[in-house]
Amino acid sequence: MPNDHPLYDDDLAFIHDAYFSGLSESWAPGLLALLRDSGLDHGTVVDLGCGGGGWIGHLVDAGYHVVGLDVSAAMVDLAQKRVPTAELHVGSVWDYPLPRCGAVTALSEVVCYRTDASPSPDLEALFRRIFAALEAGGLLIFDVTEVGLDRDRDPTFTQGDDWSCLVRFEYDPRRSRLHRHITAYRKVGSLFRRTDEEHCVQLYDGEHVLAILARTGFEARLVRAFGSAPLLPQRVGFIAHKPAGASNDSFQSG
Repeated sequence: MPNDHPLYDDDLAFIHDAYFSGLSESWAPGLLALLRDSGLDHGTVVDLGCGGGGWIGHLVDAGYHVVGLDVSAAMVDLAQKRVPTAELHVGSVWDYPLPRCGAVTALSEVVCYRTDASPSPDLEALFRRIFAALEAGGLLIFDVTEVGLDRDRDPTFTQGDDWSCLVRFEYDPRRSRLHRHITAYRKVGSLFRRTDEEHCVQLYDGEHVLAILARTGFEARLVRAFGSAPLLPQRVGFIAHKPAGASNDSFQSG
């Protein structure tokens, strides 16, 4: 079951940011091109699940006003140090009051995470809130994990000079969820500190997600790469536009 402990507390946030952020970094050129090709070369971009700030750093460098959100206070602290001019908040994507914006991004499984505080959040309700917050012609870019991800996968072990990370995978076919049981060790002074976290990830069928986007008013397509940089296996991305003629009269923050 999902747990009520913090996601990406200090040590796991450090490890993930320092050693596992290369994939999302590789998406940046393609994502920036998607924004420009949609006529969004300035204005506000909201990044849900901003992590350590790698992507928002590219947005700020490209001239956008960035609002970032992450459930992990440790991640937000890393992001604020990396991108001091960004407007960053600690909170959940499921109840954060979205500001008016030209684009929203939610990368690296952000909308898939489940916790005790949000055991079965409503994806359609989230899309409706995003649709309302976007300017007409605005853009939503995100990805999800697919049904079958890491079924029967053996545990993994990775390490660096001052850290190590063991992940055990538990697949729940009844609820289409994947539980990652993570044990991390990080060197602090002369000793290693242990941290245990459980991450629960909801798995989706891509066509089902497309149907939800259509019901909320988006014109969307499914992709397997952002630009020339592919997503990992059994992940799928979505490029969703709010039609240029859509009304903004119903916008409500929150």
